[in-house]
Amino acid sequence: MTKDLAAGAWTLRGWRQNDWELARTPERAKVSVPDIGPIPVAVPGSVRRALLASGEIPDPVVGRNSRASEWIERRHWTFSTTLPADVLAEARRRPGARAVLVCEGLDHAGQVFLGDIEVGAFRGSFTPYEFDLTEALAGGADQLSIVFTDVPDGLGQNGWTSRIRAWKPRFNYGWDWTPRLVQTGITEPPRLEIRDGGVLDPVAVRTRYDASTGAAALLVSVAVPAAEPEQRIEVSVDGPGMSATRTVPVADAGTMTIDVTGVLEWRVLPRGPQALYAVRVRLLSGTGSTDDLYETRVGFRQVEWHAAEASPPEAEPWLCVVNGEPLFLQGVNWVPIRADYADVTPEDYRSRLLAYRELGVNVLRVWGGSGLETETFYRLCDELGMLVWQELPLSSSGLDNAPPADAEFAAELAEIAVSYSARRSHHPSLVLWGGGNELTAVTAPAVPGTPLGEDHPALAAAGAAFRRADPDRRYVATSPTGPRFEADEREFGLGLHHDVHGPWDHTGDLVSWQRYWDSDDAVLRSEVGVAGASGFELLEAFGLLPSGLPDADLRRLWTHSAGWWLRDFDRRPPGPVREWIAASQARQAHMLAYAARATKARFPRSTGFIVWMGHDAFPCAVSLALLDYRGDPKPAALALREVFLSATPEALEPAGQESA
Repeated sequence: MTKDLAAGAWTLRGWRQNDWELARTPERAKVSVPDIGPIPVAVPGSVRRALLASGEIPDPVVGRNSRASEWIERRHWTFSTTLPADVLAEARRRPGARAVLVCEGLDHAGQVFLGDIEVGAFRGSFTPYEFDLTEALAGGADQLSIVFTDVPDGLGQNGWTSRIRAWKPRFNYGWDWTPRLVQTGITEPPRLEIRDGGVLDPVAVRTRYDASTGAAALLVSVAVPAAEPEQRIEVSVDGPGMSATRTVPVADAGTMTIDVTGVLEWRVLPRGPQALYAVRVRLLSGTGSTDDLYETRVGFRQVEWHAAEASPPEAEPWLCVVNGEPLFLQGVNWVPIRADYADVTPEDYRSRLLAYRELGVNVLRVWGGSGLETETFYRLCDELGMLVWQELPLSSSGLDNAPPADAEFAAELAEIAVSYSARRSHHPSLVLWGGGNELTAVTAPAVPGTPLGEDHPALAAAGAAFRRADPDRRYVATSPTGPRFEADEREFGLGLHHDVHGPWDHTGDLVSWQRYWDSDDAVLRSEVGVAGASGFELLEAFGLLPSGLPDADLRRLWTHSAGWWLRDFDRRPPGPVREWIAASQARQAHMLAYAARATKARFPRSTGFIVWMGHDAFPCAVSLALLDYRGDPKPAALALREVFLSATPEALEPAGQESA
């Protein structure tokens, strides 16, 4: 029996640090009333959204109001609910059964209580947690409390990657596209499972497909701790043109391979349809009843990575071949839709992804300054035919860019890699794992440095973990790859530019911009950006165009979220701001479209063009995003649509390949 606890009523309380601990002692009268609340809170959901709904804080996305909620980090917070009576009755009706609280997403650290009994602790935002409630339930407790305490600091954009050991999304601490908005909250629906006897734990589902022959197979790995001899495992797969079932004794649990015929292949946008198949794994009792059930969905596709035409021999294979067809990777770098990503709804995901589909995007790079994207995101990418490149939660910091190299950190990163794989590797949209964003060896602060490889212990440990857990999918240690971080036009033609990042803006004229792209020799452009203003109406709506504000004060206001990208504003000629906004948007559109068109014209020598970045997570006056905070396309998005939807030259047969 499984109960979704997100459906119940939850209450939030905010405490001065450790007051909630004192409230558990005989001195509880001194702190019987929390500092904040009790107030209702949605689950999944963030503390900030609950405070905004209750009138405790101003809207953090208006003007510079985000500063008025930074105090949230300096409180402790309890999310509390009463466990459903039917689940409690079921747990008490079945002696020997275990009641387990499963939390897929807790951001970031704290403790869990049932009544006055501590049932466990957690630390880290990137792995799920299980808490055994059995003994506490037997004592009659039914009040569940998840307490959030420690919030790490020093995770912002500028700093030292080598010193960062906290496993929490870094972008929340301030980046060039968002001010500091550090989240505390429950990011995935928690559930209560009543487990009796053997259970399916874990289950891993993979597929294999040969596009040339149509041969397909479903691979299911199952373990059943504490299995009973008479139990059996039944695996079924059902979908377009095919249905198959296999049943084996539980003693034969391990990896089952089911050869299937007649499957329709999963295809990438704009090819279609995206054929998907339901998979059910049942643990059957001796009488045939279901003791445990695992359900998921898969697609059958073949993904290979070939060498680009005329690429340097030592370069990574960056030509993506799906079902035998070479594909130009055209897309965006994906960041969370909102800083408080616990509050993002399925409809938010759908609207953003549909917008990208309309632009012709076929790949999304989930950037390493955030975390693992949700099951909702991946299911939608499966349905829409979009490829996903998922990075581990590591990123550069400017002053240095290499993560810690000790054995403890490497083991922690490997554990996260295993968790990511266990939760997402069944998705056909997922084609590439990455060790993190812009991890390099620097020779001086603020110098980009040389991209790291698997000679770094942590990145090697992650790679080994992925290859064990998900052997059919490719892993790269970081992005960029190769001897150069960026592409310098003085080095074009030397074979030094493999996967490169930048430029993110341009200080010269349009002629020099065009000359740069006409001469480009990079194999893959996985981050390219140009700054452009958000629309006039959006700026007005979010307090970014106060009437009559002098330029100097307007710049100070805009620096709150866009300080890196105001050079063009500083150089603007006299005239209304509205005119500069239109010119800024036109500049972004022209420059990005030219760069994308020149890159795509070189296919298959050039294998992709991925824009930094897709959408704004905060109302920025100026940003590199294609979609604004509301998800509306800026002119640059529409200009890129023409390039992305244009035909691609026929690819020559590339040499060399690597399956992934």
